[in-house]
Amino acid sequence: MKIPPIALIKKDYESLKNKVKLLTSEEVSEIILMQSVEGHAHNGHGEFNGKKYVDTTLNDIVFSLGYDQFAVRSARQGLIDEIYDFVDRVLKGEKIDKLLNKKGEPILRVPIFNYLEIDPKDILLGLYLGGHMDNYDTRKEVERIYNIEIGGGKNHLVDFEVMEKLNIDAEYLAHENNEDKMDYYRKVGLLLDINEDNYKEFLHYPTIRFQYIRQKKGTGVSDDLAVLFGGKLYSKSVALGIYLADAIDTLDKYTTKFYEQDFELAKIIEKSEILKIDNKDLYKFIYLIINPYKGYPDSSQRYFLEINDKYNITPLEVHLMFIDGIKPPEFEISFERELNYVIYNYVEEKLRSV
Repeated sequence: MKIPPIALIKKDYESLKNKVKLLTSEEVSEIILMQSVEGHAHNGHGEFNGKKYVDTTLNDIVFSLGYDQFAVRSARQGLIDEIYDFVDRVLKGEKIDKLLNKKGEPILRVPIFNYLEIDPKDILLGLYLGGHMDNYDTRKEVERIYNIEIGGGKNHLVDFEVMEKLNIDAEYLAHENNEDKMDYYRKVGLLLDINEDNYKEFLHYPTIRFQYIRQKKGTGVSDDLAVLFGGKLYSKSVALGIYLADAIDTLDKYTTKFYEQDFELAKIIEKSEILKIDNKDLYKFIYLIINPYKGYPDSSQRYFLEINDKYNITPLEVHLMFIDGIKPPEFEISFERELNYVIYNYVEEKLRSV
């Protein structure tokens, strides 16, 4: 198993905590930065200095930092549950004009949600669009309609002990074409089936992880483009709903549940019939947010909420300014460190063409 020493994990985590300031509470910031350490380990970034530990999981990070896995899983699930609860309140007809939980706290503890006025139905539309944008079956339909190549996959419960016996690693599962191997993986016990009766037992097995498996290589989508096109095509509230869907997609990698909760929430919203949703509009949206080239900016939750030292503002906030027609400051965003105006110019040009 390619997993880093505990001391190296701790070093990278402390380095991130000292360098990165996020627009959220300390607890949520720690939750997000733990996941950044996982990414660093996979790619050899940060304190890993080019050495990749591709089998590292959030469970390894949490254990190495001395946290209780059930406490961390529950805290992450609690943040997702607040978004589900928000949707439930809207569906029941409650009048809501801000992204606050029932205690009056901002969802995801993002302080700007204390004062941003929102349209709750548009938040649900954003959650619907965002819940579909990473769904592999939805992407395949976009491929068919627009005659393009899009990559995709989903998370599965994977037995890492079986993975080692097959002489493959997590990097292979996450980056290679695996679509024609899925039945074989199930047959040999690499993939495990879960249901409401048995999913809790998997929390107790150290070799079983919730692992992303790429089914098909290809172009992905940009979360930045999703927020921006959602805002420009519909409204700022739709953009915020898409942002929340991305947050769920980040958090559900390590919770007390083992399924893609952003997509499940999209299905709940669709089933409620509170929205008039045309699949053509959904497919057009996903087509528009496809990365135009390899390495195009695609912010994670960390980068959406990272406070720029010079301007004391985050990419999420400047994206909302752009959506409102306000000229935001220019600075580098996302892991790719691309200027935000490169994305804004692309969005404006693309909108003129459609």
